[in-house]
Amino acid sequence: MTKHGFTLFLFSSAVAIATFRDEQEFCENESCNEREFDKSHFYSDVKHCGEIPLALSHKLLDALPLDEVDGNVIRTVKRSVFSESQPSPLKEPLTLAAVSQDVLRNILDLNESVIQNEEFVRCVSGGKLFPGSVPLAHRYGGHQFGYWAGQLGDGRAHLLGEYTNRKGERWEVQLKGSGKTPYSRSGDGRAVIRSSVREFLCSEAISLVVSEEPVWRDPFYNGSVIKERGAVVLRLAKSWFRIGSLEILTRTGELDVLRTLLDFVIKEHFKSIGTNDPDKYVVSICVSLLFSCNTRLFYIV
Repeated sequence: MTKHGFTLFLFSSAVAIATFRDEQEFCENESCNEREFDKSHFYSDVKHCGEIPLALSHKLLDALPLDEVDGNVIRTVKRSVFSESQPSPLKEPLTLAAVSQDVLRNILDLNESVIQNEEFVRCVSGGKLFPGSVPLAHRYGGHQFGYWAGQLGDGRAHLLGEYTNRKGERWEVQLKGSGKTPYSRSGDGRAVIRSSVREFLCSEAISLVVSEEPVWRDPFYNGSVIKERGAVVLRLAKSWFRIGSLEILTRTGELDVLRTLLDFVIKEHFKSIGTNDPDKYVVSICVSLLFSCNTRLFYIV
């Protein structure tokens, strides 16, 4: 929260309270179209339409193995690090509920006036791709409740690409709540307002977009399913790789893919580790674990 500043924290808290109240009212209605929530808490309606001056690149495509199967069909993926996957746009009308002015200005080199652009709202909600974007879903594994759960992956997230700003910093841009991917398992690929507000507060987030699209959830895991509103967060990280990115390849015996991924991670993120160091893989994993506790370099779950 500190990176957005105390003012952003207060504003986002107000958004969370207001949207939670609206969600409760929303759940009591028979139809999403039968209600209109108070938008005075949020940004005003967009005023113009035009191209967004934010071009993305994707060195990941050339460096790492890509899933040979196309589409968002849920499946077990082999011998790849990413799968191509197109976001599913939220149903309109859309409301831009929160924006980090700091991220816009100081990371993405965008003027604050961009939030008045209809194309901006479409891009940050998955309705349109930024120039150069090739949406990817990442394959990784992990443990749940103390047991190895096998393939997990980006079940409701899409990596849009990488942006290099005027300071030479490289940031990976990702949508969260943007629809199904090959890793969605039994999920619908969507996120609701309450979880998206949390993501906005705790991530290096750009924006939070709220929709009238109904999403069904059991918030207390007691069998009481309620209707909530869908939302999408656009967020940034220096890398979205995690320990599970390596673990899934080790568990499945894909050691050649593992070496390729580790070589890429060392080259891009741990330049102090020599490429000829016989212990470079051990060192890189230890350093990544250390960095995950102290920086935002790796996203560990």
